[in-house]
Amino acid sequence: MTASGGGLDPASIKPPDAVAALRSFPRRWRGALALVAEEPGAEELTRRRAGSSWSALEHAWYVAELLDRTQDQVARIRAGERPHLSDGDPRPRVEEAVEGDGDLEAALARIDERALALARALEALAPDDWLRRGELDRAEVSLLALVQGTVASAAGHLRSAEQALRAAKGR
Repeated sequence: MTASGGGLDPASIKPPDAVAALRSFPRRWRGALALVAEEPGAEELTRRRAGSSWSALEHAWYVAELLDRTQDQVARIRAGERPHLSDGDPRPRVEEAVEGDGDLEAALARIDERALALARALEALAPDDWLRRGELDRAEVSLLALVQGTVASAAGHLRSAEQALRAAKGR
């Protein structure tokens, strides 16, 4: 399951915008998931799926994993010449977190930690670093395009999480 940027063109995201978006994600995710914080059975609402769609909790864990993976990929691009970047499927880790003790607060804390760490790493980049390249899924990708895709995907998953919560409350 992937969420698109919801109409957000990744190529329109400039480096300062990416950093600002990453810094805003902790607040935005907490605000979105606060829609149910006061509801009875709030934890159940965040885990509830509408059909085959992901739950809000699954979207949150996916974004936490996405941010973690992107930070690793950014470090690898900076350290090497056109490194091969694994785009391993994070779904098994998402499923483990949701099935295990990966509650909503743990997911939000992970988003907080990872979004801010990635924002700090990006702020430390030299202008030429944004042009460095790696290989992802047998295609060349710039560090900038990698970050743009991550920000757009995280924003899309946020919108999908909000929709999942609205659907869960409507049941």
